[in-house]
Amino acid sequence: MADDSIEAKALALVNEIEREEGEKELTTRIMRGLIMDLALCRAIEQHEAFKQKVSDALVDYFGEHLVAEDGGDALASFIIPKLKPDPLVDVLDNICIATVEYPATEYARRIRAALEARGL
Repeated sequence: MADDSIEAKALALVNEIEREEGEKELTTRIMRGLIMDLALCRAIEQHEAFKQKVSDALVDYFGEHLVAEDGGDALASFIIPKLKPDPLVDVLDNICIATVEYPATEYARRIRAALEARGL
């Protein structure tokens, strides 16, 4: 019987990322910390993607404007508004400057901070 506990799933995710990074399972403490960071980021990304999927399904089923008769009051809290894509992030993605350690959103944040520090 498969172990579906949270701990087993977390360990499986960490080991999966370790293999992707070319490491053996149960690496040194320092490397394991880096792998755990990546695993946490991936878990959060998966969770956020699931939340967006639920939101999109509700909007597809009930329409953009949920009404009380449709359960809108209770369901409205699950709707995640669509964000407009950040043009700077799109540019950084297109020129392939982003890395796993520094995604395009982080580069965009740093560029904006540097511009703001210069009064722009």
